[in-house]
Amino acid sequence: MKFVKGQDVSYTAWSGISYKGTIIERKMDFKKGLIIKSTSKERDFHYLIEIQKNGMTEKILCAENQLKLLEKKKRTAKKVA
Repeated sequence: MKFVKGQDVSYTAWSGISYKGTIIERKMDFKKGLIIKSTSKERDFHYLIEIQKNGMTEKILCAENQLKLLEKKKRTAKKVA
């Protein structure tokens, strides 16, 4: 799944802990000179996200497979009989 800037996502860290985050940049949007690709295929970075962790804001480079789209809760209207 491709994500876009500003999208709310769930980021799962290597430790298995999940955090709510927001997409800041995509790999294809990074400017020249920024090294974002690791030497192993499993660690290719596709997104820069911002998360709240222990009361602090952190920016993290992460792979697409570490992200899931956060679904907004739908409000359902109950019919009154």
